[in-house]
Amino acid sequence: MLKFLKKGEGPSISVVVPLYNHGRYIKSTLESVIEQTSPADEIILIDDGSSDNGFEIAERLLAKTPRARTFRQENAGAYNTINRAIGISRSQYIAMLNSDDLFAPKKLERCRNLIAQRGAADLIAGGVGIMDDGGVRQRGGGVAVDWLSRSKSFLDRYSLPQLSLVNENYIATTSNMVFSRRLWDVAGGFQPLRYCHDLDFLMFAFESGSVLLDLDEEHIVYRVHQGNTIKEDLSRVRVEIAAVIANTLHQSGPRLLSPEFSERDFEAFSTVLRNKQMSDMLCFFQTIRLAFATRTVFYEYATDEKRGPAFRQVVSPA
Repeated sequence: MLKFLKKGEGPSISVVVPLYNHGRYIKSTLESVIEQTSPADEIILIDDGSSDNGFEIAERLLAKTPRARTFRQENAGAYNTINRAIGISRSQYIAMLNSDDLFAPKKLERCRNLIAQRGAADLIAGGVGIMDDGGVRQRGGGVAVDWLSRSKSFLDRYSLPQLSLVNENYIATTSNMVFSRRLWDVAGGFQPLRYCHDLDFLMFAFESGSVLLDLDEEHIVYRVHQGNTIKEDLSRVRVEIAAVIANTLHQSGPRLLSPEFSERDFEAFSTVLRNKQMSDMLCFFQTIRLAFATRTVFYEYATDEKRGPAFRQVVSPA
C-alpha cells in the first residue's frame, strides 16, 4: 500500500512540454496536466518553431493557470528544446510530457507517493496506454500494442530491466519519465540525438542513478499517429539505436546482466542481438567508443551526415 500524502506534500515537480506542430493535440495534452489530482508546481511550455496554431491554443489555455510559463523559439530540435525548458524550470523533479501525449489523472500524485514510500528515486516510469490519432484507446492489437506487449514479455521472461530496454523500449517515450534535477545535471542533459535521446537518458539513469519502475500502474497514454518522429527515417533511427547500445555496452557492461552471468543471461543477450539485426555496426561502434572522451562527442561522430549514408546502409534490415 502506498502512503498517501496530504495536499501540497511531497517533492516539487515541474511539467515540461516541448511543443512542435501539435495544434490538434495540445489542448487535451495540457488539460491532462491542469486536471492532475496533485497539481504540478509549475508548467514550462516551449514552442519549437511550429507552423500551426498550437502555441496560441496553449497560451490561451495556460493564461489563467498558476505558475505556467510559455515561450517561443526558432526550431532547434527536441533535445535542445527539452534541455532549455528544464533549465528554466526550478523544481526538484521534472515530468516530461510530449505535446501529443496525455498524463493519467493521478500520475503526479502517484509519483509523489512512490517517492514518499520508497525513498528518493532519480527516475520513475510507469505503465503505458496506447491511443490513436483521434484519442481512441487501442487495446485489441496493432503495431504499437503488439510492440508494447512484446517488450513487457521480454522483461517478464528475463527480469533484466536495462537489457530489456535495449531490446525494446517498454517505457516508450520521454512522456513516461519523471526524473530528478540531479540526474539531469550529471547526465549533461539530453544528448544530441533526434530519435533516441530518451533511450540514452534511460541508459544513463540505470548506470548512474536509482530507477523505480511502476509498470502495473498506467502513468501516460501514448498517441500513435503518422507524425510520430520515430517514423521519419528508419535507417537514421537504427544508426542512433546502434550508437546508444554501443555506448551502453561500454558504460554498463556486466551490469546489464545478472551477477551469475548464467546461460539465461547469454540467451537474453543473444536474443537482443538477433532482434536488432545490427551486430556489425554495434561491434564497430563499441570498438571505437574508447576513442571519444564523452558520449556526446561519440554521438556527434555517429550521426554526422558526412558519414551517415554508409552507416545507414550497414544497419538497414534485410
